[in-house]
Amino acid sequence: MKHARREQYHHGDARNALLNAAASLVEAVGAQGLSLRQVAGQAGLSRQAPYNHFANKEALLAELVRVGYERLASRLRGVKGYPRGASALEGAADAYIGFAQAAPALFRLMFSRELVDQSRFPAAAEAASKTYECLVVIVATLVRPEHVKELSLAAWCLVHGYATLCLEKGLEKESRRPRRARLFAQILASHIARLKA
Repeated sequence: MKHARREQYHHGDARNALLNAAASLVEAVGAQGLSLRQVAGQAGLSRQAPYNHFANKEALLAELVRVGYERLASRLRGVKGYPRGASALEGAADAYIGFAQAAPALFRLMFSRELVDQSRFPAAAEAASKTYECLVVIVATLVRPEHVKELSLAAWCLVHGYATLCLEKGLEKESRRPRRARLFAQILASHIARLKA
């Protein structure tokens, strides 16, 4: 039965099946413990199948990272009022933290060099850059051009730091997310007001 299932996959379907299986397994066993053999089994494909699409485990994980960044960017662009105003900044903070909470293992993988060196995978690096640009676009509607770079970095550090501490240290319950997103937006808005004074 498994063999029959393997025969039914088209080239693109097999690749997507492997990525979906890998995404599921990363959350279950972590990226470090993941093996291509596990991925193939989860997808219902032969042990050789992953090597038809990915050079090695790092290449598969790099593709997961790329997809993760695209999903995160989509969430950021989908917030109410994007890209204009403080409400978009608050919405982006909430979406960012929510993404980390929904897929913690993927989130860790996206921001770690341990298993994926993004400098060797241009598509993943480009997706990361475009995701950060979503934040920069929001900040650019709030401050003068000369302040965009530093305020974007401050916004990212606030939100990413909080999301990471919640995942790694159990800092607060997930239900606190909207309140914290609002707080971070208020902190940045207060600084922006001082810049305009």
